[in-house]
Amino acid sequence: MNSGWQLSGDAPTIYTRFALKIMEPWTDDLIRSAGCRDGDRVLDVACGTGVVANRVNLVSGKLCTVTGIDVNEGMLSVARRNQQIEWHQGSATDLPFEPGSFEVVLCQQGLQYFSDRAAAMKEITRVLSPGGRLALNVWGALERQPFQAAMAEAIDKFLGAEAKATFATLAFSLNTADELRSLAVNAGLQNVRIRFEHRTLRYPTPAGLAAGFIGATPVAAQFAELSADSKQAFIAYIAEKLASYVDDSGMAVPYENHFLTAMKPA
Repeated sequence: MNSGWQLSGDAPTIYTRFALKIMEPWTDDLIRSAGCRDGDRVLDVACGTGVVANRVNLVSGKLCTVTGIDVNEGMLSVARRNQQIEWHQGSATDLPFEPGSFEVVLCQQGLQYFSDRAAAMKEITRVLSPGGRLALNVWGALERQPFQAAMAEAIDKFLGAEAKATFATLAFSLNTADELRSLAVNAGLQNVRIRFEHRTLRYPTPAGLAAGFIGATPVAAQFAELSADSKQAFIAYIAEKLASYVDDSGMAVPYENHFLTAMKPA
């Protein structure tokens, strides 16, 4: 099992633009669910380009010390543009922090990618202070995400099954409440709560989002090698698949996200 949404080249910068559009409805919800307080030390695990970490103090309205960690140096190179946050390169299964270093740990769309999910959850628990809070989210099943399902079908058709697996297999693989709850409980966390949320992603056109988002995925380099005609056919294929989600204001597709909150025993 590979770790992380691995991006290189220009993909991390493109990710910040287009993936941010997809993540916007969820990021602030995740931060609020952690109940940050003034003085909290907050760790963003699998921080990527800093989408969550950069908004902690703004959204919570509290003054927290924020740290981010990610395995992907390309993503961190973008995150480091914000010098107010301490950024680390490292693995979630071996966090380079002392026990009890953080009152809050956040993790947006990371747990499903970790090479050892159970080990990562135990590491998160270890670095939480007694009474510390965890808030994370993971996508629901692929078939409940129309835009991503259309992307996966197009990748399969134009780039092949291996590329589709790279894009979709891990991203939507941790999609049951039972598995999510089990990981938290077995790591020693308590007050575990899981909630499913459904929200609408809007964008002017399916083709516009697809054309941008493909450049922010681990298969961006393979897509770039397609001929101009094949690229156009790829985007047209997705637009056709999503035509029924277009109203007078543009594309409106539903997304399903699963949130988990938990606490380390005091």
